[in-house]
Amino acid sequence: MKPTTYLNKTVLRYASIGFFIIALTIFLMATTLKDLRQEAMDTHRRIAELYAYTFEEHFSQMLHHLNFSIDRLMQLHVSKKEVASLSPLLHSLCENVPYIRSFSISDETGKIIASSLSNNIDRSIDLHTFLPIPFGDDALLRIGVPQEGRDFFASKSNGDYRAIDANGIFFLPVIKKITLENRPYYIAVSINTDYLYRRYLSVLPPEQGTTLSIWRIDGTLLFSSDRTQPLALSHYTPQHPKDHEDFYEHVKHYVHHTLNVFRSAHTFGFIVEIKTDEHVVLTYGDKERRKILWLSAALILCLGVLFATLVIRYLRENERQKRQLTYEKQFRIAMEATQTGLWTWDIISDRVTWDPQCFKLLGYEPDTFEISLEKIYQLTHPDEAATMYFAIKEQIIAKHAFVIERRMLNARNEWVYVQVRGKAVEMTDEGEPKLLTGVYINIDAQKKAEHLHLSAVAFEAQEAILITDANEKILKANEAFTRITGYSESEIIGETPRFFRSGKHDKAFYTAMWQELLTKGFWQGEMWNKRKNEEVFAEFLTITAIKNAEGKTTHYIANLSDITQHKVAQEQIHEMAYYDPLTHLANRRLLDETMQHLWNEGKSKPHYHALLFIDLDHFKTLNDRYGHDAGDMLLVQVAARLKDVVRKSDLAVRLGGDEFIVVLCELGNHYGMAHYLTQSVAQKILTHLCEPYALLEGNYTIGASIGCVLFTSDTHPDITAILKEADSAMYQAKAGGRNRIYFRNDATPS
Repeated sequence: MKPTTYLNKTVLRYASIGFFIIALTIFLMATTLKDLRQEAMDTHRRIAELYAYTFEEHFSQMLHHLNFSIDRLMQLHVSKKEVASLSPLLHSLCENVPYIRSFSISDETGKIIASSLSNNIDRSIDLHTFLPIPFGDDALLRIGVPQEGRDFFASKSNGDYRAIDANGIFFLPVIKKITLENRPYYIAVSINTDYLYRRYLSVLPPEQGTTLSIWRIDGTLLFSSDRTQPLALSHYTPQHPKDHEDFYEHVKHYVHHTLNVFRSAHTFGFIVEIKTDEHVVLTYGDKERRKILWLSAALILCLGVLFATLVIRYLRENERQKRQLTYEKQFRIAMEATQTGLWTWDIISDRVTWDPQCFKLLGYEPDTFEISLEKIYQLTHPDEAATMYFAIKEQIIAKHAFVIERRMLNARNEWVYVQVRGKAVEMTDEGEPKLLTGVYINIDAQKKAEHLHLSAVAFEAQEAILITDANEKILKANEAFTRITGYSESEIIGETPRFFRSGKHDKAFYTAMWQELLTKGFWQGEMWNKRKNEEVFAEFLTITAIKNAEGKTTHYIANLSDITQHKVAQEQIHEMAYYDPLTHLANRRLLDETMQHLWNEGKSKPHYHALLFIDLDHFKTLNDRYGHDAGDMLLVQVAARLKDVVRKSDLAVRLGGDEFIVVLCELGNHYGMAHYLTQSVAQKILTHLCEPYALLEGNYTIGASIGCVLFTSDTHPDITAILKEADSAMYQAKAGGRNRIYFRNDATPS
C-alpha cells in the first residue's frame, strides 16, 4: 500500500468520526430541547392541578362553614313573629368572618325580614337565579349569580345574567331553604368577593401568568382572578356551543389548552379552572434552550477545530517521523515521555541493572551511583521495603508476573510513587524465579491527582463545610453549605461568619465560644444562624483551627449540619409531655417538677410561695346546655386570661376538667407581704374570670371559686398535701356562696 493512500484513508477515517460526533451532538441537542419544553409543560400542569385542588378545597370549606352556621341557626326553634328579631344573632354570625358581608332571612316570596345588615330588610331576593333547582324540600346550599353592589340593599336582580365588571363592587349570593315553626324560609348570605381577590391574588400574582376562575355547574362565571374578565357570563357561546348537558362533562370533552386544569367540587355545584399562560411558562425554558444552542454551537466549533488540528498534527507528525526518527529513537522518546525505565534482576547472582531512564525518573543523572539490591532497599520507603521481595515472589508464583506500587526517594529527597511491573523470564526447576525483567513507571502525579480527587469528594460531601483564613474571612464553601444556607459561594467570599448571625445568641455566648476555640483549637455545639431567605435554623457546628509547622493558626474549618427538624421534634415532644393539648397550659407533670424545683431552691432561698386552686362555678350547666364544644371554647378563654394575669416566673396549670392551678413563686420571706400579694393576684384572677365569654351562642358569664395556700419547702414538703389543702380551701369558698376567695389558714373567706 502506498503511503499516500494510507494517509488518505486515515484522514477519511478521522473525518467520518468527526462528522459522526457532530451529528450526534446535534441530535442530542434537539432531543434535550424537546425534553426541556415537555418537562416545563408537565411541571406547570402539575402545579396548576395543585392550585386547582387547593382553591377548590378552600372555597368548599367556606361553603361548608356557611352551611354549618345555617344549620346552627335552625336549632333556635323560634316562632313566626320572632324571626324578625334574629338580626342581632345574624350579626354575631358575621363577626370575625372576613368572607361574609351579611346573613339575611327571607320569607318564601324572597322578601328579607331579618338581616345582620339593617339596610337589607324589606329588600327582595330573586330566588330563580340560584342552583340547583327546583328547590323542593331538600335543604341544600344553592349558589346564585354575582350581583352588582355591596349587598342586597344596593343590588339589582341579575336574572337575565348581565355581564358584571369585575373592577366594580359586587358580591356572590348563596341561599338555603329552612323550616322554622313549620313555615319555609330562606337564609341568604352575601359572600365578600373582595376577600376572595385578596386571598387568591396573594397566591396567584398576575405576573405569574396563572389565573383562577370559579364556574357554577351550569357554566356561569362566578369569580375570576383576572379582573378584565366580565362575571356572570356563560361559558357557552355561539362559537363554543353546549355539547353536553353536564358542564363538567363538557369541559372534560371539549378541547382546551394543555395547561388548562378543571376540578369539580365534590359537594357543591361549582368547578375551579386554573388557566396558565404558555408564553410565561416557557419564557425561562427559552432562556435555557438558547444557552444550550450557544453551548452546542461552541461545542461543534470546538470539535471542528479539534478535528482539523488532529488531522494537521497527524500529517505533520507522520512526516517528521519519516524524516527524523528511527525505531530506537521512537522507543526511547516513548520511554521518556511515559517516565518509564527498564530494569533486570538476576536473583541467582543477586545482580540488578537499570537503564538511564530509571535514574532520570527519580531525578538522578544516569550512573550517579552503583545500583544494587541493597541500594534499592535504601531508596524504598521503610514501610514497604520489608515486604517488597515477598510481595513480588507471591505474585510471580501465582501468575509469573507482578505489579506493585512503592514510594522511592528521589534526588530532591522526596518520596515519589513508582509502579514496578515485572515478569519472570527464567524459572528454576523447582518453579522459583531466576531472572526478572520489567519497568519502573513514575505514577506520582497520578497518585497526587487521586488524593486531590478524594479530597474534593470529601469536601463536597453531604455535611456542609466552610473554610476561612486566620482573620475569619471566608475562602471557600461547598455545595452542602449552599444547600443549607441558600448562599452561593460567590456571595459570601470575603465575608465573615458573622454574616449569618440570627440574633438569638448574646455576646457572652460568642465570647465563650472563641475562648474555647483559641485555648483548645476546637469548638463544638449547637447554634442558631440565618439563611438567605431570613429563615432562622438550628445547626450542629464543629470549628477546628488549622495550624502551620510553627503552631500559628492559618485557617479555620467549620463543619455543620442542619438540625432544625430535630429541634422542632424536641419541642413537640416537650409540648406533648408537659402541656395540656386543649389550653396549652402546663400539666400535672410540669407542676410536680416545678414544685420539686422550688423545694430544692428553698434550702438556699427561704421564700414563701402560693398555690391557688381554681374551680369554675356551674361549669357542668354550660356543658349540659350548649354541649362540650362550647365548654372547650370557654376553657381556652379561661386559660388565656390566666396567662395574662400571672407573671412569667409563675406557673398556670390545667389540672383537669374545669380545675386550674396557679403557682406564685418567690413572694418574699415575710408572711404578711406574701399573703397580701397572693390576695391581690387571686382577686385579679377572679375579676378576669367573671367577665363575659364570647361563645357561638352569644356572651356567657360564669363564676369561679379560688382556694389559696401559702407554703415554703420546709413547711410543706409534699405536693399532694398542698393540693389537698388548696382543694379544701376551694370547697370552703364554694360553701361560702361561690365566686369568692378562701385562704386555708383564714377564718372567713374574702
